[in-house]
Amino acid sequence: MLYGLACFFPYLIGIYLIFELKVDLTYTFINILSLTLVLILLGALLVETFSRRLRYLARRVARTAQDERPEKLSTKPNDLEELRMLADGFNSMIGEQELHKKQTKDITARMLSYMNDLDAYEKRFRKESLIRANLSRYVGKNVVDELIRSGSNAFDNVECTATVLFADIRGFTSLSEHMDPEDVISMLNSYFGTMVPIIFKYDGVLDKFVGDELMAVFRDHPYGERAPVRAIQAGIKMAEALEALKVSRGGNYSKLEVGIGINTGRVVIGNVGSENRKDYTAIGDTVNVASRFEQIASAGEIIVGEETHNICKENIPMQKIGEIILKNRAAPVQGFRVIKKRAEA
Repeated sequence: MLYGLACFFPYLIGIYLIFELKVDLTYTFINILSLTLVLILLGALLVETFSRRLRYLARRVARTAQDERPEKLSTKPNDLEELRMLADGFNSMIGEQELHKKQTKDITARMLSYMNDLDAYEKRFRKESLIRANLSRYVGKNVVDELIRSGSNAFDNVECTATVLFADIRGFTSLSEHMDPEDVISMLNSYFGTMVPIIFKYDGVLDKFVGDELMAVFRDHPYGERAPVRAIQAGIKMAEALEALKVSRGGNYSKLEVGIGINTGRVVIGNVGSENRKDYTAIGDTVNVASRFEQIASAGEIIVGEETHNICKENIPMQKIGEIILKNRAAPVQGFRVIKKRAEA
């Protein structure tokens, strides 16, 4: 608007010169005034064009600031260099903004992926911790690690060849009837606390406790000794540990004696019981024979079956007992007595 008013300034000067100062209008003076007017109008046109393009750019910038998908500014060939530089700078800013958005989306996607992985790892860790807690009640750390590493479901029902070990304290009923209940529980806890780690050391599975009797199951695995060898080694080590416990504790502990029965054969291992209460255990004739061997074993004896003997005879010295008639079993079985030596460390 001010520029428009300035356009009339030369005419006001001409009117002042003609009417106030009485200056004669010459051809040269008229040309100067005309040229001045033309220049002023040309300048006004240029300013208006620049202003219009500048307002266009300003509106685009304002709209782009609110638009999620901004468009780059376009220029015309006849635009001033300053306008083209301004548009180029704005377009460069748009490009950087789009790159920043893309990088932000990529980072967000990676963060979501990491969060999903972390959530899956946490669930897997909780599940594995629960499995470890459950399995650790029955087997040692090495077996737990192997089961989890292989992805096996340790509690599936399975038929397999296994070696079953029974160990029972001789005369414990007579011994405990002269003891306070608290002392009986304390003695059993000390006894089992000594025996169970030995079973785990030789990769056995603790099946159950029945009063002062314990049952363990040994199965072959890809590494180390075969199951019957490990079962006998565990039995020998248990007898040695009991002798050490008797010496260290004295008193009623010195009267503790254990008999051990071991047998190898086909068993079914799985969940047995009712809908509300199940035990994970091994069943079958092999288990029954091992239990009968334990019952006939005298204090400090380890009696094993024929298959166990055949697998272990090259490693462990044994003495043949001969045919044994077992309770509630028609056919006799061959029994062997382990000649105890120190179990391997």
